[in-house]
Amino acid sequence: MKILNLKEGSFPIKLNLAFDSLSIPDVGKLQNQLNIEASISRISKSILKCDGYISGIFIDICQNCLNKTNVEINNKIEVAIKDSTELLNDSSDQDQTHYQDLEYFNIEIFIEEEIALLYPDIVKCRENCSLTEQELEKERNLPFKKIRDLID
Repeated sequence: MKILNLKEGSFPIKLNLAFDSLSIPDVGKLQNQLNIEASISRISKSILKCDGYISGIFIDICQNCLNKTNVEINNKIEVAIKDSTELLNDSSDQDQTHYQDLEYFNIEIFIEEEIALLYPDIVKCRENCSLTEQELEKERNLPFKKIRDLID
């Protein structure tokens, strides 16, 4: 667990991290490493910004066929960071804002929240996974199935 004091120090802060495991509910198991390259810069006294990239591969279960499948996360990070004391007073319309105590900023909590937001809601092994492999093979072998269904 890496803790930073973002209320003082020199900016930008460069982060080059690799995580071997994460404990996020409803997210698959991390296959190798989760790599993060980011920079935290100060915009104003109470607002910081994190820009960077996050990438990793998770093993999860397809929600249709229940086979194991890889879920690749490879996204940009563009998040405003504010102190948790400003949570109730914040009237800005920013979509991507992370609230945490800036004096004891926990990088792991920040990364876990970003993964939870980036992870797909529906995990499928392939786009047309509603059909099983046997049904797909049967569909391929019956080119006039729709016409036969209409006749019957």
